[in-house]
Amino acid sequence: MGAKWVGKWDGGRVREVDGRRVWVIERRIAGVRRVLTLSVASEREALAELALFERDPLAYKTRKQAALSAAEAAVRAASEAVVLTPDVQRDFLTHARKEGLTEEYVEHILGNYLAHWGVALAGRDLREVTLAELRKLLKGWKTAEHHRIVALKAFTKWLRQDGKLHRSNDPTLDLMVPQAKPEKSVRAKGYTMKEVEAVYGEIPSQLLRDTICMRAKAAMHDSEIARVARGEALLKEVDDPCGIKGTVTFFHKRGDHHVISLDAQTFAAATRLQARKKPLTRAPALVMLKRAANRLREKCESDEEKEKIRVIEPGELRHSFSNWASEYGVLVRPTKQGLPVEEVAAVMGHKSTKTTRTFYKSVQVPPMIALPLKLVHHEDPSIALRTADLNASNEKSVA
Repeated sequence: MGAKWVGKWDGGRVREVDGRRVWVIERRIAGVRRVLTLSVASEREALAELALFERDPLAYKTRKQAALSAAEAAVRAASEAVVLTPDVQRDFLTHARKEGLTEEYVEHILGNYLAHWGVALAGRDLREVTLAELRKLLKGWKTAEHHRIVALKAFTKWLRQDGKLHRSNDPTLDLMVPQAKPEKSVRAKGYTMKEVEAVYGEIPSQLLRDTICMRAKAAMHDSEIARVARGEALLKEVDDPCGIKGTVTFFHKRGDHHVISLDAQTFAAATRLQARKKPLTRAPALVMLKRAANRLREKCESDEEKEKIRVIEPGELRHSFSNWASEYGVLVRPTKQGLPVEEVAAVMGHKSTKTTRTFYKSVQVPPMIALPLKLVHHEDPSIALRTADLNASNEKSVA
């Protein structure tokens, strides 16, 4: 059946379509005739819609129009939603690597804790998340509050810089990173040489033993060890009779460089690490160190002795080196000692030794701090190792 007009009502006319009554609003607004077909089931509903129309004729939408607009807005909002998905996280981590952050930090701090946030937020649009909700989620985690906040704020900062999140919609802006309590106020840092020697003897991995050696005997940072492995540091054998086997040189972006003198064992460890081309990451290192501590505990005869066995934290070996050097260290100078920089500056007429150090002085073999630390493992290769070929190729890559 066709449609036909069957009557009038307060808003206009009524027509019948396939046996169903349809109410139509007919009005002239600002000289323009408007005809709106209502999606209602009775005249009472039609009158309610008419009241809404007369309140704001230009902005009024029928139920069908309103539903269509809502659907379009939902689609638009979904396309603009800021959601912590695996793909978005992967893009952020790629950006972090390009910014020069270490692989260990990117993987174990940013990647690990962002994955936790992704699960907790469950696909929600970050623009709709409140600061109170973030704080509530943090309370649900018992550990690593500092790293969790840092990871999330780094992520949202990247989103803002990329134009994907406006400051007004960022719930992390007022999420404060808690100030870490100095660990030295909680407990003393560092280990005794006897502890480190015992653990070293229980480590099956040559790579971990080499890493421990470089930390304990040369006080190297994580970043320095990683640079040695990647070939970004120059190893040079000198075989000085004083006991300095070689040096490692780190070149900085600002143009200067830092040289560390190494004994035979540490130089051999650095050489093996550079040949491997990849450093040991934190997670497997900690697993092996815990197992080494457990093996030491199994050898103890009493519970009191077992309680004294601590798991070595690699990062604390630098603090240990400082303590050992202060108490037991011996300064080993190259055979050709040279003059103090102050005397060189005086002869050259420099008012400050800073000028001499910055522009003129380039120490090839600096003094070395020797420690009575005996790192022994029955599987360690001989330290009588020639590295001329490696040094030659390394010098080319640095040049």
